[in-house]
Amino acid sequence: MGNSREGILNGFDLKLIAAALMVLDHVLEYFPSAPIWFGYLGRIVAPIFFYLTVEGFFHTRSRVNYMARLFLGAAVMYVGSRILTHFMPTPVGIPNNIFVSLGLGVALMSAFDWTRETGKYWTGIPMIIAIAAVSLSTEASLYGVAMISVFYFCRNNTKMMAIMYIATSLMISWPSPALNKTHILLYDYQWMMVFATPFFFLYNGKRGPGGEAAKWFFYIFYPAHLWIIYVIQYFTFWV
Repeated sequence: MGNSREGILNGFDLKLIAAALMVLDHVLEYFPSAPIWFGYLGRIVAPIFFYLTVEGFFHTRSRVNYMARLFLGAAVMYVGSRILTHFMPTPVGIPNNIFVSLGLGVALMSAFDWTRETGKYWTGIPMIIAIAAVSLSTEASLYGVAMISVFYFCRNNTKMMAIMYIATSLMISWPSPALNKTHILLYDYQWMMVFATPFFFLYNGKRGPGGEAAKWFFYIFYPAHLWIIYVIQYFTFWV
């Protein structure tokens, strides 16, 4: 069964929802006294952005430029975070930089495409393994590689994609049976990323509002909101 794309949300709608929940997630990350449910809601953010990255890969006019924008975002994020933490040092710093994971995700999909189109598996498979291995050292780690792979290969069948996404997510993140329910809810709740699944069905396959502002929204919002939260944390706890 194919992908009918009869949802009610476009790509920009999903970005706005994910961005709002991302703020809550990062507030909890830098302010541990914030409500724990900020983290619960935050588990659906990365899957939505990885999902939209795969969609962007298939819709962009230039995949090379798309990848370059993500890595440029990663470089700007790295430099900006280093400058900020130099003048406002804390024990934790700013470890976040999802742009690296997303950029490598686009590189991984490009390797998938190149290998399939050229049939040069002896070259393509080692290239895929190398990109995946590097991705494991980024913020998204194994989750990023798994999400990119599932969303890429199951893109044309949302039902199958949802099944594979849930199964893969639970295999990676399900807590040890030895842990009690309280520990699972308070500390090991990464498995809640499965609740991003409904948003895949709500997506209508459309980009949403056009223009450069919409295109660059996430590239600007992601580092900006993190830097603002970090500055507030610095003056709250360390000054």
